[in-house]
Amino acid sequence: MIPPDGIISEVYHAQKWRKDVDRHLLSPMYDAGDRHYFIDELARLKNGNLIIPVRWLEDNDGDVFADAYAVTFDNQVRGFPCNQYMLTNYSVLPMLLTTIQF
Repeated sequence: MIPPDGIISEVYHAQKWRKDVDRHLLSPMYDAGDRHYFIDELARLKNGNLIIPVRWLEDNDGDVFADAYAVTFDNQVRGFPCNQYMLTNYSVLPMLLTTIQF
């Protein structure tokens, strides 16, 4: 849990939960009632931005937050030969997210 003042008194706990513990051993999903959001899967925010959540966090009021990667785009369309494709979304995202230090 994140304290209301944002101060974590036990630094080793913050380090453990946000850096040391394999995030795949933590909660993989956030239940928003009518929707379920999963780590390593694309999600769209109300403002239209896209993110990839990697870890769920909860504050003392029960509000849930995510450590997440922001997805960005540019306007340049590029051609990529289909015979060069290797992995689908379901394979590439977990692999990619395990190689990046968050």
